[in-house]
Amino acid sequence: MTIVRMYLHPADSKRPTHYREAWWEEESKEFVLHYGKVGELGTTKVESISNPNEAASLLASFREQSQNDNYVDVEQIVQEDCTVTIKQKSKDPTRVERTNAEKFLQEYTALLAWRGIGSVQDWEAVPGQGKFVFDVRAVHSNKAMKLASQAIQKTDIRADRLMTRGQ
Repeated sequence: MTIVRMYLHPADSKRPTHYREAWWEEESKEFVLHYGKVGELGTTKVESISNPNEAASLLASFREQSQNDNYVDVEQIVQEDCTVTIKQKSKDPTRVERTNAEKFLQEYTALLAWRGIGSVQDWEAVPGQGKFVFDVRAVHSNKAMKLASQAIQKTDIRADRLMTRGQ
């Protein structure tokens, strides 16, 4: 699945203010358009498109229209790196801790994506150090770090085990 993600970054703004993204899900044959203000839940529109060539054409048109509206590709936006760390009870994770970390990852990824903030680039259980580390790339690192607190609430991990660090 190819996602075309675009941002509006007005000259008088420190960061992008709005986002648009579109993708086609081959299995469900759905073309999805998602857009909104950075940091807020966006609006989603879904259309059934069964022809892959038509979907590719729609994605190309979406990119062209977005560029005409002064949106730029996510790769052209300066993004901030931040790290989210969750402490484990011991040096190596238990199966329950690993399951909770995966649940955190799923929730956190959704919170970041559906608000146009960014994405988790990578994560790992650091061997022998008693922690999970999540590397995040975001257009607004402060908002990304705040969402980590929301995501941890969807797990059985105590909130005091969560640490965030920005760029």
